[in-house]
Amino acid sequence: MEQVCPLCNGLTDAGITCKNCGEAMKDGGMWSDYIGPYAPYEMTAHVKQQNGGQCTHLMHCAHCGNEAYAIIQSDFI
Repeated sequence: MEQVCPLCNGLTDAGITCKNCGEAMKDGGMWSDYIGPYAPYEMTAHVKQQNGGQCTHLMHCAHCGNEAYAIIQSDFI
């Protein structure tokens, strides 16, 4: 069995609505992808292991520009 983020792997939609306007927010990817020049190339399994199987995603509202973080629990498949 492998621990995977359902959002990273396209298995589910975040289902998060914007608190400002109520529109559906779009996934901007893992937060760790934004923190350093080599961050997108780090091992995501290692990042998730350090965070108890949780994956933090940056969410963006295309309607009003609001941004928020969503903590997604990884599942075993």
